[in-house]
Formats: sequence, structure tokens, C-alpha cells
Amino acid sequence: MASLTQISHDDLRNKLRQGAAKFYYRKLGGELRIALGTLDLSRVPEDAQPKGGQAPNNVTSYYDLEKGAWRSVSESQEIWVD
Repeated sequence: MASLTQISHDDLRNKLRQGAAKFYYRKLGGELRIALGTLDLSRVPEDAQPKGGQAPNNVTSYYDLEKGAWRSVSESQEIWVD
């Protein structure tokens, strides 16, 4: 992971709002997860659009473009980008 740069959750949310973003984090079991996600609702299928409410304050939610589902990363987890 020497070529990856650690970023904050706020920076990740900004990237996700701008469009698709590729990022990395360690899942709770220790496995490295490579994610391609977005918060740009124009990229989220109509049937997966948010229906209201809010995500918990201690996570960064994103729409996983590869899995076709909403996912989240705990703010206690480190995040990296290329």
C-alpha cells in the first residue's frame, strides 16, 4: 500500500459527491476492500434512490457501483486512494 494516499472521510465524501471514486479500506475482518462508489444520485438507479432518513453519524455511506447497493465505511476505518 506504499503507493496509496490516506484521505479523510470528509475528503472521500467530497470525491463521492463529484462522481465515481475508487478507494480502499480494510473490512472489519482485515480484508482489503477496493470500492468504486458514488454519492452522485444521477449515477444511482431510480429503484435504489434514497427514500429519506439519514445514515448514522459515525459512517460514510456510498452507493457501490459494482455491487449495485448502498454500503458504508465506519469513520474509525482508514481510507486510501491511488
